[in-house]
Amino acid sequence: MLTMALNMLIALVCGAAGFWLRQNTKLTVTEMSALLALTAGLVLPRIFAEGALFALTCTAVSYAAMCSSERCCSYRQILIISAICSLVIYLGQSVLVGVGGRLGTSAAVSVLLCTLARNLLNLDKTQTAAES
Repeated sequence: MLTMALNMLIALVCGAAGFWLRQNTKLTVTEMSALLALTAGLVLPRIFAEGALFALTCTAVSYAAMCSSERCCSYRQILIISAICSLVIYLGQSVLVGVGGRLGTSAAVSVLLCTLARNLLNLDKTQTAAES
């Protein structure tokens, strides 16, 4: 349970950093993702026993942070996406084995779930306003 909580906390920090870098620097989204993934891969395994898992999660979150501004336009949204991504990586670590495609798929699923939830919530608000 501690590993999952720490994994989520690190994912939230990584997601917020990615969003900040995307908004406030001249880095491309690819460069931003590479910077986050490289930093996580070099630092986290040396600090934590589960550092390899945390580095994988940060890499997937950095991929999710590459999504378009239309899909993710606020810190709140990137934090939700990062939390979902950390859960997908953590809970799927015994199912989603190997590296090829797992991280990108996890990132894409996280962004899609967040977008779907946002659209469903907005749909409910639109229907309520129309009925009034």
